[in-house]
Amino acid sequence: MSITGTQGISPMRRARTEATVNQDMTRQEGEQHAVTSPAAQLESALAATITEKTARGSTDVLPPPQGWHPGARIGATAEQGALIAYNDDGSAGICVLENGRGRWLNLQSEGQARDFAGRPYSVWHWMPAYNGRPAWLLGALTREAARLELVGNDGTVAEADIVDGTFAAEIAVDMVSLRDAKGRLESHEPGSDEGRAEFERLMADSRTEMTKLKVRVYDGTGALLYDGAAIDGTD
Repeated sequence: MSITGTQGISPMRRARTEATVNQDMTRQEGEQHAVTSPAAQLESALAATITEKTARGSTDVLPPPQGWHPGARIGATAEQGALIAYNDDGSAGICVLENGRGRWLNLQSEGQARDFAGRPYSVWHWMPAYNGRPAWLLGALTREAARLELVGNDGTVAEADIVDGTFAAEIAVDMVSLRDAKGRLESHEPGSDEGRAEFERLMADSRTEMTKLKVRVYDGTGALLYDGAAIDGTD
């Protein structure tokens, strides 16, 4: 006769079994939290970047090994996500996230990181919506800014994650000219002149589609600080 579950097991053995199951569940929950916490993702991305660049001999462009803090984030556990990072020395970057883990840290150029000329936010990274992925907008905010909304051309509104003066927003929107972006690229031989020309056309279409998105920025009282195109020609 087979016995399933804990029925038919002595009370002492059943207690040990239940304790083991509870420990396993607690450990799994802890591991999940560790993987998806911003601090753990930043630590993982930083370690991977330093290790690989050192192996390549690119030690002149290593990110600082200490002083980093996690900022705003999108796609925390998605197949692809991003986490802003900033350092006590003033440097900043964006961590590449894959399935909840930090894979790489891309440093921002010094002049780009906090450029608020003409609007209360600075764009560090943008990505159009294509191949089923949402559009992204990441960067920094002025001290006066307290809320940022990314607005689609269909009226859809996505509120950005804001952490320590950084923001990250994503929005699902239909960018018509990019619906078949993958097919357009794959229709040409990799590395061919035609392939490179198509890539440049896609980049131009991407910028055009992103300018159709709007950004609204508000201060702490709800007053509107900015209402205009998400990106401009300098982004």
